[in-house]
Amino acid sequence: TKSAIEHGVDVGVREVNEDFAAATRSAPGDPVRGVIAAIADGVSGGGRGLEAAQTSVLGLLADFFATPATWETSVALDRLMGAQNGWLVAQNRQRAGATDATALTTLSALVLQGQGWTVAHVGDTRIWRITGGEIQQLTHDHAYTQPDQRNRLTRAVGLDEVLHVDSLQGEARLGDR
Repeated sequence: TKSAIEHGVDVGVREVNEDFAAATRSAPGDPVRGVIAAIADGVSGGGRGLEAAQTSVLGLLADFFATPATWETSVALDRLMGAQNGWLVAQNRQRAGATDATALTTLSALVLQGQGWTVAHVGDTRIWRITGGEIQQLTHDHAYTQPDQRNRLTRAVGLDEVLHVDSLQGEARLGDR
């Protein structure tokens, strides 16, 4: 069995927070060892942002270590995120026309395995790396650049039939954060 999934968010200054984050690690003895962490920011405008964020993060973490060992990490993340997208798109289609019917979310994940890391990303939740005293943004925002539309996403889980996931891989160095 896998280790327990740890999760939680802090509401902060907002009355309602539709963010969700969690992390888990492989169980001792698993052929694929590592840690996966994911964070999602549910889109509140559709009414079901928290549902989208929670199901996306928990589904990704629950299924990641069950993917075939022959799958490259970025392929596993892409396929799992794509499957969640397909499910949310179908749910949104069934609820079309209902009040508070749309479930959309950003989704960003980090996998640590051995000395390597893999990031998979959709939306505008950012992943940063601090290495050697420098701060580097690893992800690119998928949002309109016009000032009056900056909060509108161009990519989100549940938005379109096909999900385009950005992936990035690298080597971890001692002291990286």
